[in-house]
Parts: sequence; C-alpha cells; structure tokens
Amino acid sequence: LEKKTDKGLPLPLNTTFTKAGKKGDRVITLKNAAQYHPGIEILIGADNVGGNEVGRIQSIKGNEITLVRPLKNDHPVKDIVTVEFVRQRFWVDSDVGTVFWHDHALGRITWGHGGFGTMLVEPVGSTYHNPKTGAPIRSGPLADIRTAEPVGYGVNGSFRELLVQLNDSVPHTINIVTAGNPPGQPVEVALEAGKTISFPIPDHIKMTPMPFLNGGTHTTGGGLNFRAEPISGRLKANPDTSKLFSSAVHGDPYTPMVRAYLGDTVVFRLLQTMTNESMVWTLSGHTYLTERYAGDANRKNSIHVGIAERYDLVVPQAGGPRLQAGDYIHFNGRSSKFSEGAWGILRVLDKDVTDLQKLPAGYSGRNEIPKAPAV
Repeated sequence: LEKKTDKGLPLPLNTTFTKAGKKGDRVITLKNAAQYHPGIEILIGADNVGGNEVGRIQSIKGNEITLVRPLKNDHPVKDIVTVEFVRQRFWVDSDVGTVFWHDHALGRITWGHGGFGTMLVEPVGSTYHNPKTGAPIRSGPLADIRTAEPVGYGVNGSFRELLVQLNDSVPHTINIVTAGNPPGQPVEVALEAGKTISFPIPDHIKMTPMPFLNGGTHTTGGGLNFRAEPISGRLKANPDTSKLFSSAVHGDPYTPMVRAYLGDTVVFRLLQTMTNESMVWTLSGHTYLTERYAGDANRKNSIHVGIAERYDLVVPQAGGPRLQAGDYIHFNGRSSKFSEGAWGILRVLDKDVTDLQKLPAGYSGRNEIPKAPAV
C-alpha cells in the first residue's frame, strides 16, 4: 500500500485508514493519499459489507483527505480505500415490472446460496409501505404500493404486493424417493453419491409424502423466497390429511403471507430464480391476465414459468369474482416442489384488523369493505 522508490510500477491505488473514521466526519486519515487528487471519487470501506460508500475528494493535505460530503458510516482502522471500483447507474424509463439480476458466471453454484436479487419497478410516483404499520420501506417481498397510476389493464390505484421467488435445487428441503430404484439399494448409499460441495445433502431427510414419485433417489429441493413449509413435517405433526393446510391446526406456513381486505388489488411478482427446472405457479380462487396490460390476454389462475422467466400478475380484487373472504393457497404446481414446501397463503379479510393498514384508495380506503353475495 506504499511505494518507497520512484522506479518501477506506479503507486498502488489502494490504501487503508490509519485513524478510525466516524459517521459525520469530512476528514479521513489514510496510510497514503499521494496517488489521489481532488475531484475524483473513491470507494471508502471496499470490503466493509453494509458500510462501504462512495465519496468525492475536495482537498488533500499530506495523508489527510477532506471529502465533499461527510461520511455516512463508521470506518475502522485498516478499512480499505480505493479507486478500483465500478459504479453503474441506470434510469427506469418504463414500467418493466420484475427484473432479475444475478451472477452469470457460476450461477449453478451461487444462485442456490442466494447469489441473485430482484428489482421491482412500480408505477411512477409510487410510495412503498409496510402493510402492518404503513411506515415507508425500501425493500422486501411484501409491500403496500400506494399510487394513483395504472398497474394493469383496467386496474388503477394502490395495491398489495408479494414477490414470489420460485426456488429449486435447495438441498435442505429434498425428500427421499424410493419408487423406481433398484431393490435392496440402501437409501444412505444413494444419497451419499449425490452430495457435492455446492449441494450438501443434510444427514436427516424425510421420506416424500407422495409415494407415487418415481425415479431418482431424492427430489431436488424447492421453496418460495428461500422458505418452505414441507408437507412431510405437517403430516408428522398431525397425520390427518383433511387438516393438512389448516392454520388452526398447524399454524400459518413459514413462507411469506400476503393479506388483503375484500376487493383490494393484489399484484404477484413471479420469478423463477434457479437453473434446474421449469415450474407451474397456481393461485386458487382468483384469476389474472397473463400479460397485465393486454385486455385480450388469457385469463388464468395457473401459469408455466421457465428458468429466469418472470411475470407480473394482477389480481383485480381479493376474494375473487364472488368476493369471498378466507385463506387461498398459492403453490408450485410441480408435485415434488409442492410437497417440499413451496406453497403459501393469500389471506383475504372481511373485517378490519389492527395490524393491516387500509389502502388509501378502493374499497378499504373508503371503509366500504364489500360483503360476499348471499348464496
């Protein structure tokens, strides 16, 4: 991080803090500042995950740098400062909806460990809020989107939103498959052969609750948003299949739950985030247009989604066409993925609750939560 002679290679472009920097400081003290000059941008805290930031140099005196703006974070001694970084800016010039970004070099390994993300483009002028408190939020799979703009064909105004990230190749949710395998082959032997560094099979795996699954020694593992509510675990706790999806018996599933009042618009941002399998996502009791701004698009409640494919699916009113309150299941339609726990709940309410904000427009905003028609 320093150069003692004037010959050979130039000064390194990296240096470190020799005095801890505090949030609000404009002057930082480094081991060497001779390679920098006023006006350039530097990355401060290059390996400080969650604490790195970009600053512009106003002036340099010895090894002290004065920044144009104060530090936003604390920086310990030996935190790295460098000009060797890339910052990309882009402007969202259209309503592109769900955008997938990921490592494209080692995706088969890194995606299964969370090496990907999603950017959601909302209607212009939108604000994003915690559904329980109404407080502004910056990210997360669940949000209330407050807007006066269109989000789909014939659908305007604020809506509930759930980002549904479909996962495959999740070793911790795999199930043992025995049908179709050579007789006498120990399960442990077969599973051991399938282990790799990037797919570390756990020591204890449950049998598949769907014995008709045939071929292979185990399923490939799945979930929603890297969460799962395995069917095998529920059956172990209570073998009564008539109560399999009952929250009164088992509690709510571990996967993210979206809640809405009757008549609220609900938008599902659907994305297949892995590299192994195509999926089918199904929502009970509701429909959506397969292309949200196309009025003549197919109206479905189940849709095929391929690897890295995405859809923005707009449900015009929670409760479906008959405006019926209750729990509606949504799930991965592949039998193995469903059984591994890739399912969740859309909970539609017909009465006010203290921990769900009303949308500022529509039925709930007017205190006009509709009632289901009489049967």
